[in-house]
Amino acid sequence: MSKTATEKLVRFKGAQYGAIAGIIATWSISTAIAASEIELGMQIGTFYTVLGIALGFNNAITSAYLTFGLHILTGTILGTIIGVLAVTWKKFTMFNPYKGTLIGIGAGITVWLVLFLPITALLIQPSIERIVTVLAVQSQQPVLSDNINQSVRGIAISALLFHIIWGAIFGFITSSLLKIKAFQNKIWRNELKK
Repeated sequence: MSKTATEKLVRFKGAQYGAIAGIIATWSISTAIAASEIELGMQIGTFYTVLGIALGFNNAITSAYLTFGLHILTGTILGTIIGVLAVTWKKFTMFNPYKGTLIGIGAGITVWLVLFLPITALLIQPSIERIVTVLAVQSQQPVLSDNINQSVRGIAISALLFHIIWGAIFGFITSSLLKIKAFQNKIWRNELKK
């Protein structure tokens, strides 16, 4: 197999394994989000409902389902991109699960900084009044904007931990899958030795 064909195969597997790890890590974090909502006395799906309303959906239930799907899709796409980058840049090669976990944690922090915080500041914060209105109409109970604002601030801070955990899960799974592939394939073993 030629060097360029090998490089393409390595990038493809990085993308494939990154996507798989992205789905698993994002689903795992979604479970943690649901658990934290229960612990805070909120209804499961509140995070996704608030995000969906900020995106323009007017139904709380539809918002929760659609934004949950968008969250899984985003995690999968980010996993694919990070997986390709991790096998393309030699200094970031994720064949070692410990190194892969650390790279994943760095990626999780970067995602929090580059995606989560701007979405919170530029999309959710300006939509608080709309969110309060839709939630109050849907629940037929008064909802205070101060409560939503406080929840959003708390979620933004705790989301850093969730993204670190996402990165650790993502990095470990991706690197483990790459290492298994390397042990099954002579070409990949040679990549490991570089």
